[in-house]
Amino acid sequence: MKQTILSLALLLGIISSPLTQAQGKIATIDLQKVFDGYWKTKQISDNLQTQGKDYQIRREKLIQQYQAINEEYRKMRESADEGALSNAERQKRGKEADTKLVEVRGLEKDITDYDNTTRSQIAETQARMKKNIVRDIREKIAQIAKADGLSMVIDSAAVARTETPIVLYNDGSNDLTDKVLSLLNAKENVGN
Repeated sequence: MKQTILSLALLLGIISSPLTQAQGKIATIDLQKVFDGYWKTKQISDNLQTQGKDYQIRREKLIQQYQAINEEYRKMRESADEGALSNAERQKRGKEADTKLVEVRGLEKDITDYDNTTRSQIAETQARMKKNIVRDIREKIAQIAKADGLSMVIDSAAVARTETPIVLYNDGSNDLTDKVLSLLNAKENVGN
């Protein structure tokens, strides 16, 4: 009987051992807070705003140029439509107005192309920078998780497709948000 109890206890110990080993420490992080608070995010945001202002200034110049040429075309068209002109003069002015219209259409296309290209470039830059920032954050999280013996770090700010939070309860005892953020921002203080 003692052997059976001892065997059963040993078997229970063997079975439960992998289960306890499989249960690792889990931590949480508010990835949105870390992303927003990271100095590189702020720097990139400032750079993108500067690019946006430069884009707007260039666009406004193109618009002013377009308006001036369009006004020239309008006047040329009115001049060509005057009733007191001979047919030859009317045709001559009409051709000049048509040439100006081609210039107006070309400038319209230039503005549209400029808008599309610039927006695309800004979006690509933003996506690339965001990817680099997330990579930096993930590397720092992995470094801390390994050092603290964590098996998993979950984003407490994440939301499921049903627009419900993924983390339904968190007592905050294993929250890495402030630790990761301070380590990421420490590099900025050292560099300055």
